[in-house]
Amino acid sequence: MIRYVAYRKAVFAGIAGAIAWEVVARPLILAGVPYFDIVRTLGTLALPHARALAWWTAGMSLHLLVGAIWGVFYAFFFWSMLPLPPILQGFLFAFVPMPLALFIMHPQFELMHPLVQSGEAPYSGLFGFSGGLQEPASIAVGHLIWGAILGLVYVRPVGYSTQRSPRLKFETPKPARSITPDSEPPEDRFMFATGIECSYPTLDGGRWRMDEMAACGHYRHWRTDLALVHDLGLRYLRYGPPLHLINPRRGHYDWAFLDEVAAEMRLLGITPIMDLCHFGLPDWLENFQNPEAPHALADYARAFVERYDWVRFYTPVNEMYVCAKLSALEGLWNEQRRDEHAFVTATLHLAKASVLMMQTIAAVRPDAVFVNSESSEFFQPCCPDPKVRRKADFENQRRFLALDLLYARGMREDMRDYLVQNGMPAEEYEWFMQQDVGARAILGLDYYEWNEKLINADGDAQALGELFGWYVIARQYYERYQRPMMHTETNRLDARDAPRWLWRQWHNVQLMRQSGVPIVGFTWYSLTDQVDWDIALREPLGNINPVGLFDLNRDPRLAGLAYKHLVQLFEPDLRLAPCVETVLNEAQHLKISEKRRRHA
Repeated sequence: MIRYVAYRKAVFAGIAGAIAWEVVARPLILAGVPYFDIVRTLGTLALPHARALAWWTAGMSLHLLVGAIWGVFYAFFFWSMLPLPPILQGFLFAFVPMPLALFIMHPQFELMHPLVQSGEAPYSGLFGFSGGLQEPASIAVGHLIWGAILGLVYVRPVGYSTQRSPRLKFETPKPARSITPDSEPPEDRFMFATGIECSYPTLDGGRWRMDEMAACGHYRHWRTDLALVHDLGLRYLRYGPPLHLINPRRGHYDWAFLDEVAAEMRLLGITPIMDLCHFGLPDWLENFQNPEAPHALADYARAFVERYDWVRFYTPVNEMYVCAKLSALEGLWNEQRRDEHAFVTATLHLAKASVLMMQTIAAVRPDAVFVNSESSEFFQPCCPDPKVRRKADFENQRRFLALDLLYARGMREDMRDYLVQNGMPAEEYEWFMQQDVGARAILGLDYYEWNEKLINADGDAQALGELFGWYVIARQYYERYQRPMMHTETNRLDARDAPRWLWRQWHNVQLMRQSGVPIVGFTWYSLTDQVDWDIALREPLGNINPVGLFDLNRDPRLAGLAYKHLVQLFEPDLRLAPCVETVLNEAQHLKISEKRRRHA
């Protein structure tokens, strides 16, 4: 397994363990307890006739060095491998260097020690047993102390505390410059895209933030990342500016980083689909139970569109259903709640934020296009048990709640009752039904192999794998909302199988287009590998998932080469596809015609 290593923390943890070993050992040794003196052995090996302070300094330096080296080894090869508390992981890891010390290093040091060879110090025999068990036992105890401290200190190698400003190396802003493209950009037709993974939820009651742009190195390598997008032959990029850093407190916005990124995008001819809220909020808003969040996000959207008035494509809130579910129903992120009332509250606030943001952006930029990215989900009952069927039916309706509110699509009576019973005022529901923000909207649907779930005999949802596929699931969403669509996310955890998965998803898109559904884009997500994405960021373990078009060294993966070939192969034909503006107008015309037909 490839993992991100926090080298400073690993070195510090190894050193801290070595210090703890010495803190326990030195008083015992001075008190005359027969405890093995590792520092003296190392120090006098290097300086056999030196004074106490000199050999102690030399020995302690070597002791700290060895502890640090083993700390890095632990971080690379052992950390997070066992489902145990960190202190127990470190404790067990101590059994790796312990036998090396007992059976190899200690005997070797004594055999080569100048004082032992000259008879000035006693020889304890093979493995140190000639003087009893005290010496090997104390070596074992020392290692266990070191391991326990190592485990306690080396935790959370990715992310950062919300109590301090992150030490992110933003490139120094340059003076603003006017950029005039050599020619008008081509019309927006079929959009081949990728994305920069930009999730930033909080964990541990809001005390720790998982920032994927930091973990994946985008803050350091953003120029390289944008160049890779350009080199792939892609014009479109799903991009989520770090909301929590741009809006660190009420009414204050720091655009320094994004100004540089945005300018580079324009120079490279990259059209961003700006993802304004991706699974997290600034610290001052706390989480999605906060009723102030929708209005605060609308204020942010207004400030954003006024500053970057050239940006046309927006995802106001990414995956509202997933965000509400993982934050308020499964307890993984942000508010970390596990109840229906919290889920409904989060859904209400996320949907309301999206509506208000779309209205705010459209007021400043009437031709803005909104890509409402959502996870395409499906729940299959395992058997004809009525309870199982009811559970699957309920989940298949719940997946639509946020989008129903967003697009003012009337829902079933039982689902309206579910909302009201779990805290949504009836007037709030009516407010949503009176909004109309769908005219400029593209429904983006994300699909992964776990999007389809089986409701088992116990009523639990289990990942089913790709049973029906994106074509079947997306068709359900299209028939419900009648919006132009885009395949906005997919990838594969198995990097070797990624090209096959890419082509399968692409053929789903082709089949959907051939059936008459207006599909305006396709996305492999994301540009680079991601960190702890396989566990939905629920723990900051630092494990790297090889799902990108490029690895974190920015070297191409097979998926990247396959995607570049796919784009080169199909992009010429898709230049003849209707432009996005035409697709939106036709969809709105059909919606109006259908509404008139129903009222006739």
